[in-house]
Amino acid sequence: MKAFVIQLWWQMLLLHKNNIIVISLVVTLVYGGILYALKDLQYIDELVVALVLNDPAVIGYFFMALAIFTEIKHGVLAAILVSPQSIHRLLITKIVALSIVGTICSLGLAISIKGIEFGIFNFTVGTFWICVISILVGIIILSYADDFLDFALKSIPIFLALTGLPLLHYLQVIDFSAIFWLFPIQGCLDLITTAFDFSPVSYWYSFASILVVVSIFYLLAIRRFHHKIKLL
Repeated sequence: MKAFVIQLWWQMLLLHKNNIIVISLVVTLVYGGILYALKDLQYIDELVVALVLNDPAVIGYFFMALAIFTEIKHGVLAAILVSPQSIHRLLITKIVALSIVGTICSLGLAISIKGIEFGIFNFTVGTFWICVISILVGIIILSYADDFLDFALKSIPIFLALTGLPLLHYLQVIDFSAIFWLFPIQGCLDLITTAFDFSPVSYWYSFASILVVVSIFYLLAIRRFHHKIKLL
C-alpha cells in the first residue's frame, strides 16, 4: 500500500509537470462559467449531465493518451522494461490519478449550478468510473497509434460511440431501449442522472455493470499496454 501511495503521488506530480491538471482546471472554469450564466435555462439539468458526461471522459481518454505519448517521447516508459517497477501498479496509479482530477473537475461543474443540493455520492462514483472506463478505452486505442495525432483521428468514432450514444438515449433523441443497458458507461450515467433528479436507480445494475466493464477493459488495456512498451 505504501508503494502504491508513493507511486500515486508521483503520478500526480507528472500530471502537474505536463500541465494536465492546469489545463483540466481551466477547462472546468470555462464550462463552469457557461453553466452559471445559463443556470436559469429550462433544461439546465440535461445540459449539466451532457457536460459532466463528456468532461471526465475527455480528461480521461485524451489526457491519458497525451501523458503516455509524452512519456514515450522522453523515454520514460522504455525505462520500465529494465526496472523492477510493477506495470500493474504503474498503470493503476496513472488511472487513479487522472480519474481523481477528472472527478474533481466534474464536481466543480455540478457545484457551480447545484451548490451541494444534489446526490454527491452517486455523482462522484459515476464520474470517477466514467473517467476510469474512458482511460482504459483510450489506452487500448493508443496502443494502435503511432503518435497523438494518429490516436486522435482513430478515436473520433470510438469516443463518439462511448459517450454519444448513451447521451442521445438520455436526451431521448434516439430510443435505444432494447440495448441501452449494454453501453459501457450506462451504469455510471444512471448514477449521475439520479444524483440530479433523485429518480429511482438500480444500484445492482449500475455497480455490476461498472465491475464487469472495468474488469474486461482493464484486461484488454494491460495487454495492449504491455505490447506498446515492448515496441519501444
